[in-house]
Amino acid sequence: MHLFLTGEIQIGKTTVVARTLALLNSRYGGFKTYFGPDRESEDRCLYLNSAVAPDNYSTESRVVQFRKDTRPLVLTEKFNSTGVELIRTARENADLIIMDECGNFEQTALDFQRELITTLDQNKPVLGVLKLASSGWTDLIRNHPKVKIITVASQNRNELPKILAQHFLNRQLI
Repeated sequence: MHLFLTGEIQIGKTTVVARTLALLNSRYGGFKTYFGPDRESEDRCLYLNSAVAPDNYSTESRVVQFRKDTRPLVLTEKFNSTGVELIRTARENADLIIMDECGNFEQTALDFQRELITTLDQNKPVLGVLKLASSGWTDLIRNHPKVKIITVASQNRNELPKILAQHFLNRQLI
């Protein structure tokens, strides 16, 4: 069973993932998306990088550019190239695949979507984050028969890493 965390913005989903990984002694791979230090700015960027690499704020890692008074500019080709490669590499080399975070920005990244769903169809465990307010292609994740959705809230976020780690150590349903 693959586990995907969801919840309100800034509730601690990525922190739960990091704390879970710290409890596991396994090789992991996959992808993470993150904002730069300018997160609160109207002109900010979202980045995509390997789940095992330090945050990289270079142009090569940028996948979405936000600008005041206009729609975000989504660099779909980066999801379809870098994102696909990160998923494939994790599927080949990791014990656990991280997918942090899936949301609306990948709506037109069809290669990325196919690679992600292909991975969910298999048995290598996935720990992911799913944007709460997303729809469309992310419903394929929500409704996938091998996916369990867990809502992170202030009441459970401190206990979740231990529960999730135990799930992946035992490979049992929670």
